[in-house]
Amino acid sequence: MTARPRLQRALPGGLRFGRDRRGPRAKRRASFGPAALAAATGLALALVSQTARADDLQQFELGKTRFDAAEYDEAASRFTAMLDPAQKPCESVPTSGTAPCRLTDPDLIQRARTLRAASLIALKRYDEAEAEIATILRQNPSYSPDPAVFPQEVVDRFTVVRGRLRQELDAAEQKRAAEERDRRIALQKAKEEEKRWIEALVKAASERQIVVPNSRLVAAMPFGIGQFQNGSNRLGWTFAITQAFTGATSIVASQVFNYYASFDQTIATGAEREELVRRQQITLVINQVAFGLWAGLTVAGIVQAQIAYVPQKVTIEKRPVPPRPALRVVPTVAVMPDGFGVGVVGAF
Repeated sequence: MTARPRLQRALPGGLRFGRDRRGPRAKRRASFGPAALAAATGLALALVSQTARADDLQQFELGKTRFDAAEYDEAASRFTAMLDPAQKPCESVPTSGTAPCRLTDPDLIQRARTLRAASLIALKRYDEAEAEIATILRQNPSYSPDPAVFPQEVVDRFTVVRGRLRQELDAAEQKRAAEERDRRIALQKAKEEEKRWIEALVKAASERQIVVPNSRLVAAMPFGIGQFQNGSNRLGWTFAITQAFTGATSIVASQVFNYYASFDQTIATGAEREELVRRQQITLVINQVAFGLWAGLTVAGIVQAQIAYVPQKVTIEKRPVPPRPALRVVPTVAVMPDGFGVGVVGAF
């Protein structure tokens, strides 16, 4: 008895490339392995591809059963048809027919390509197999067939093709990393812009502008009133204090002058009359100078208020905004046919 090729021995559960030339009894003994493997693989596909379109899975199983039965020529033909872009996509529900259609589920497409490559290797169509492996690696550079499911020759072919495409795959990986980095930066920028927009929206909702029209007549008033109306408070206080001081000085000086003038000089001596005259002259000068400064400051204040006149005054009034909703998180438990799930539901 000759030893079976390594490729055949590596297939688990009795799966092997080439036709089975053993007797009926040996076939019956090996039949349990393929059945168990097919059942386990079908269960794994049902768990992994729960979101796959039902007819996609049906088409994939039609090709996989041929592969499990070592009908590699038929399996390769079926996988080629279901990967052909010219085929119509599979329906969204299972159908009773077996006409070929194009797979659309990404996970099943990758599995179908891997099984097609394995079928082509079994048929010794190595160029076609390596072209299929190159397609798989270009779409998923980190993919590697499971050595527990596929023979070593298939794993080795993937290793050889990956080494041949190393530079291309590395460049593609760097490009994807750069695109992912740009995507994260763009996402972060969008979040920051949204945050600024929300802050501006909250500020606009929490403030109200009140517009008060100003008056030219008020701007013509002394003591810095026009400056206060225009919003120039510092200049307004300057005119108010200086005009009040000079005005008060002029008034006080006039009162002192009148006081000295009320004395009866006929009963006073010559020296006393001279002193009264001197004091009257001093208070008169003070009154005139103070009044002149007051008048000058008043005119200057009115002119400045008219030149810098502001037609309206805008004030900001604060108003309350609704508080941000509190985060509420509620744990959830869901019972499913194949187990249970635990999660949380949040209200924002």
